[in-house]
Amino acid sequence: MGLVEDLLANRYLITPSAYYLLSDHYGEGFTLAELIKFTKARGTFVVDSSIAGEFLREKGILPMGVPVEGGTRKSGESGDEFSEELSSVGGENAHVSPTGVSAPVSSDVGETPALESPSEPGGGTSVSTGTAPESAPILTSADGLKEEAAIFSGGESSVSTGTAEIETSSEQPPLETTTGETGIEGASGKTLPVEVGEHGEGGGIESAVGQSPPEPKPPSEISVPEETLETGNGYLNGNGNGYADSEEYYENGNGVKPRIIYGDYGIPIAYTSDEVPGGEKSYSVYSDVVITPREGFHYRAREIPDEWEMVFDVKNVRFEVPKVKNAASKEGELVIKVYTDYFRSRLRKMRRILRENPELGSVIDIGKLGYVHDEGEVTIIGLVNSKRETAKGYMFEVEDGTGIIKVFINRNNEESKKFFQIMPDSVIGFRGRYSGRGIFFASKIFLPDVPRYRREKPPLEEKVYAILLSDIHVGSNKFCERAFEKFLEWLNGEVNNGKEEELVSRIKYMVLAGDVVDGVGIYPGQYNELAIPDIFDQYEALYNLLRNVPDHITMFIGPGNHDAARTALPQPGFYEEYAKPLFKLKNAVMISNPAVIRLHGRDFLIAHGRGIEDVVNFIPKRSHHRPAEAMVDLLKLRHLAPTFGEKVPIAPDPEDTLVIESVPDLFQTGHVHVMEYRMYNGVFLINSGTWQAQTEFQKMVNIVPTPARVPIIDVETARLRAVVNFERFCEGV
Repeated sequence: MGLVEDLLANRYLITPSAYYLLSDHYGEGFTLAELIKFTKARGTFVVDSSIAGEFLREKGILPMGVPVEGGTRKSGESGDEFSEELSSVGGENAHVSPTGVSAPVSSDVGETPALESPSEPGGGTSVSTGTAPESAPILTSADGLKEEAAIFSGGESSVSTGTAEIETSSEQPPLETTTGETGIEGASGKTLPVEVGEHGEGGGIESAVGQSPPEPKPPSEISVPEETLETGNGYLNGNGNGYADSEEYYENGNGVKPRIIYGDYGIPIAYTSDEVPGGEKSYSVYSDVVITPREGFHYRAREIPDEWEMVFDVKNVRFEVPKVKNAASKEGELVIKVYTDYFRSRLRKMRRILRENPELGSVIDIGKLGYVHDEGEVTIIGLVNSKRETAKGYMFEVEDGTGIIKVFINRNNEESKKFFQIMPDSVIGFRGRYSGRGIFFASKIFLPDVPRYRREKPPLEEKVYAILLSDIHVGSNKFCERAFEKFLEWLNGEVNNGKEEELVSRIKYMVLAGDVVDGVGIYPGQYNELAIPDIFDQYEALYNLLRNVPDHITMFIGPGNHDAARTALPQPGFYEEYAKPLFKLKNAVMISNPAVIRLHGRDFLIAHGRGIEDVVNFIPKRSHHRPAEAMVDLLKLRHLAPTFGEKVPIAPDPEDTLVIESVPDLFQTGHVHVMEYRMYNGVFLINSGTWQAQTEFQKMVNIVPTPARVPIIDVETARLRAVVNFERFCEGV
């Protein structure tokens, strides 16, 4: 990025005269951090010629006797008058058609300008997506209170004929007596008494929605499933912040490490700290937390060979740079071209997914509907630009690479209920008849969805487990640090009984799905809620904690919206300048958001889960308190963030990498701080909760988190084996 772009990204302006003075020396004679610090010290956000001259003289680049335009300047004075206005990309009234079709909707589709439609393979596998009802097990918590577990459901299939209703059990098992401080609950209500461990303190282990009382618990037990529940980018923008990867960035010549904070909107702002190197801080970064494995504890997972593969990571995707017509092309044209390619990519991938459904029938381009003269029904596939309710039914505006058309479905049609499941910019299939007057009358709606039946995978020779975590939020004053340390001790063999020992000994993988630190300047007033107010120290603190994870456990760590990473989705990974300590962990793998990890032949789709925000905003009866329901909606639409331009920012990449192209065995998210899990069409969905107690912001929006819960997944079945609860060690709960 150039000097102007870097300054604008950090909310600073520069005059043309100052730009001509500084541009030739940027990156060689000075860094962005030095210029911003110099400008900020003069009480302004405008770099004009006088500031530029003073800055260059101080750096020794400009001789002291050489005058510059504008003369001297006092601190606090305003900058030069701008001779030209800054305009937004594409103009105020610019409109981007998702697939590049800029012509208005015609009453006769046959007159729509014909563009080349995206290429796609024909046919596909003949997979039905009919849904069978699944039971909802009821769990008892370790303190004997009855709790209803998050519902396991097959949900509703929108692709096949026939749907199944979600069934929940109305009966609860009788109260169980327990025998220890720690209890483990699995995914069913069956319980087995276990021996009392030697160690008095241990994490309570209970259902995903159970609440732990503050007083000591009754003796423990382990609840285990009676049977298996179900069988089943090389980004060209580098680090994305305009800073060079060199030691000069870390050491400015005076032995002072540059510090970077975030602006009001999450934009990184660099500055050099005046802090004395080596000085003591008023807060802890957990350098004294050293936990060693319990002597004599046997880790069976250490003897099981590693078997993991990175199936998809955004960093491995190579994008083509969009080509402009000529050197005189405007920047806005380039942005429009990028987003046109983005939506064409989405349409192409989704058409391929939809055509795997054998019920879809013959598919025709929208631009060719004018040539259809028979009375038979045809199917169209397109992006839903908009939707609205009418007196007699529901109207959609649908677009593909050849044209735009209005689609109507009658309110009395059972398929019309899917209207409420469709988010803007989703790709949907419609079967029906073309009226010849620019309206397509639909009789059936096809969502991309996932197939109900899939091929079973071969069993593993030995049981191996994975831990799913997210939203650690190290650095927040609500971070459950004592609970997290208890969890680390538990991983290192400080267990209470034989059942816990069996679980811990077979844990081989751990996934951290974003928001591993709390960040700085992520939301207004956050600074007052930080125990560690420095982004570098937050990652140092996280490193000091995670280095205590036994070295045979492979950790996969991805970013979230609080992390030092690109704000827009997808997130290729952490900015190494900030999160450098994490890259020193020998048993850690940095992943993107999203990513697909294959563990022993089972595909785990890992995403931070920001797309849940738009689901809650657009689909009725969805809330942050029931994230698994929103995850089902994303799975039905086969996209992690279907709607463009709302709460979830999406990067202008020429390819849509948020499409769920392959159906995973497990789908994990975080972000909303509420743990919930369920089954849908053979896929296990789980939101893994948080390690942060309720914040002031969450109180205002009435979000009640479920902190310090550790879901343990049986890799062979990709299903929940148990949930470990350390909540009673979390202050402020």
